[in-house]
Formats: sequence, C-alpha cells, structure tokens
Amino acid sequence: MRYRWMFAACFVLMLTACHLPNRTTNTPLATPVIAAPSTTFVTPGLIPIETLLARATATFVPTSTPRALIASALDQPVNCRYGPSTAYAVVGGLDVGGRAEIIGKNIDATWWVVKNPSDPSTTCWLVASLVNAVGNLDALPVMNAPLAQVSNIQIQVNPPSMNVSCNSFPQYITVTAEITVNGPTTVTWRWETSEGEVFDKDPLLYLESGSQSVLLYYKIASARDYWIQARALTPNDAAGRAIFKATCVP
Repeated sequence: MRYRWMFAACFVLMLTACHLPNRTTNTPLATPVIAAPSTTFVTPGLIPIETLLARATATFVPTSTPRALIASALDQPVNCRYGPSTAYAVVGGLDVGGRAEIIGKNIDATWWVVKNPSDPSTTCWLVASLVNAVGNLDALPVMNAPLAQVSNIQIQVNPPSMNVSCNSFPQYITVTAEITVNGPTTVTWRWETSEGEVFDKDPLLYLESGSQSVLLYYKIASARDYWIQARALTPNDAAGRAIFKATCVP
C-alpha cells in the first residue's frame, strides 16, 4: 500500500514537471554609445561638368566685287547705234556726265556694246573713240553685229476716201508705203489687199539705215471698205496697213 502511494506521488510530480512554464533567459541590451562629433572637415570634391566644345564658326572672307565696266562721254553727247557702224540707226544716246554699262565689244574693240542709256532693257553700240571706258576691257566678250531689220512701215492713201457717182466705178487711188530699216539689209516684200490680191515686188536694197518709198496704183471696183498693206517678208515679218472707204450716190 505504501508503495502504491509513493508511486502515485512520483507520477503526479512527473505530470507537474511536464506542464511547468518555459523560462527564457533575456540577453541584456547593449548600452548605446553617443558618437563624439568629428573635428575633421572633409573638403568637398569638384563635381565634373561636361565641357562644351566650341563649334567651328565659318569665317567670312570678303570677296572683291567685280568692278563694273563703265563708258562715259568725253566732251560731247555720243549717239548709241543699233550696230557697230554709222550705217546703223541711232537708237539711243549718251549725254555728257552720263554713264553706260559695257557688256561687250566688236572684234577690234573699236565699238562697245552697252546697256542703252535711253532704254536699259535694250542694248546699243558706242564708238570707242568718243567715250572713256573704265574696267577690265580685255575680259569683255566679242559680239557680232546684229542683223538689221525692218523697223517701221507707214502707209498713205490718196485720196484717203471717196464719194462718187455709183456708175463712175472703177476709180483709182495711189497707195504709198515707206519702209524703214535700222541698218544695211535687203528687204523682200509685197502688197496685199482686202480683196485677197497679192502683188510681189522686187527686193529693196539698203546700204544703211533709212527709208524707201514704194507706190501702188490700185483700182477701186465698187463702193465699200478696203484695206491695203505693204508686207515685209525678210529680214523679218512686218506690215503697215491703211483703210480706205469708197461710197457712192445714185
């Protein structure tokens, strides 16, 4: 009996030991250490900055402007002609104190081609001996004389109109044409009328600029309006026309 009690007591002790709380040993915290301020100063380092390379700048090199070639009259006005000869018509003029830009010359440099002082949209020729020329004349291009042309055709009818008896036709009128050229040339030409008539005529020879007159006796067959013209075919196409009116009374 005694042994049963002792056994029971031991059993109870064993059970009690199994349910005891688990004790944990706490590690003491380390005492914080306050850092003393450092008396050493750190020199800040330079922060690298990207270096911008200067771009090459184009250097402006002034160029010399070619000096214009200029002609000026010496002591009197100078005619400026259609071509390099006095056989050509005068189409402009250079006054004393005036200037003209030279753009060419003939083969022996006895005439200068210039912008016409009277009309800069055209050109004309100045005789070199009558002007003062400035500039690099040797560099000028050699230019050929222009072909002369018919520059004008004027027509006159005599009488300019008529009023006659209706039974008096046919009647005759005189038609005069004045054909003008601006230089030596040969003109081929003809008469043309409102009736569809064509009258070919002999060529006209011109040794220099000027005018020549030609005549036509023309038959008026009845009372009505007419036109008559002289037409140049060469060296260029040109024409002059006149209107004629014929009326009649019974």
